[in-house]
Amino acid sequence: MSKNDEYRANAAECERMARFTRNESEKRTWQDMAESWLRLIQPSSAAVSDRFDAMDLDQGARASAGFEH
Repeated sequence: MSKNDEYRANAAECERMARFTRNESEKRTWQDMAESWLRLIQPSSAAVSDRFDAMDLDQGARASAGFEH
């Protein structure tokens, strides 16, 4: 299991606990913990390169439309 998968599993468990608790303060704490786990997830190298490819395409479209700075 990768670190990202571990973080997602931990977040899912926190979200599950938040759904089952009746105490609003505890519910918010579980939700905060889930969000903290999700913030630890690192983008995969493929996802990062896809974003840069999309940016290149967007800049190319702008340049051909005359919007380049």
